[in-house]
Amino acid sequence: MKTIISKHRKGFFSIGSLIIIVVVFLFSSCTMVGDDGDDGRAYLALSYSIDEPDYVDVGTSSVPEIFFWDECYRVHPGVYTLYYDGVRFAHGDIIDYAWEIDYEIYILRGENGGIGYNGDDGDDMYFTLECNPFGPTVYEESYSKSSTVNGMNIISVSDDEIVMQKEKDGFGIRITYRKVEKR
Repeated sequence: MKTIISKHRKGFFSIGSLIIIVVVFLFSSCTMVGDDGDDGRAYLALSYSIDEPDYVDVGTSSVPEIFFWDECYRVHPGVYTLYYDGVRFAHGDIIDYAWEIDYEIYILRGENGGIGYNGDDGDDMYFTLECNPFGPTVYEESYSKSSTVNGMNIISVSDDEIVMQKEKDGFGIRITYRKVEKR
């Protein structure tokens, strides 16, 4: 049996097939969706400026039971309760104190990727909670002058509770200092 090859066909692909392949390739490369950016990370440090508390329960396993003051530990978004207590010596008196701090950490999400570009990563955020005998001591000095303290907006204040918040571009922290009885 004899096969007849057309004289009009030269090469493996015809011109029409080549045009279709090029068009499909161009359209598929233009619609490539970029990767989403990574979410920002949150870090928490504990500090004190007056007296070091005798006992601290951070309320999250992200910070070890034996931790270093002013060292940042990575924490995940969520709502946590920190408890601390101690004894303060003032003017010859011994003063017991205890505070609970409810804090909510939320982070900046990474930007979604789009057609032809990758999304930006969310910014990392660093938070510090003060564990002082009188709650946030800077509040004591500055509240009457300003509704912000160290960049934190003061939401409400009473004798037993102080609520502060800091937010920027979708990430932040909300903190409620509350006087409690010693455990």
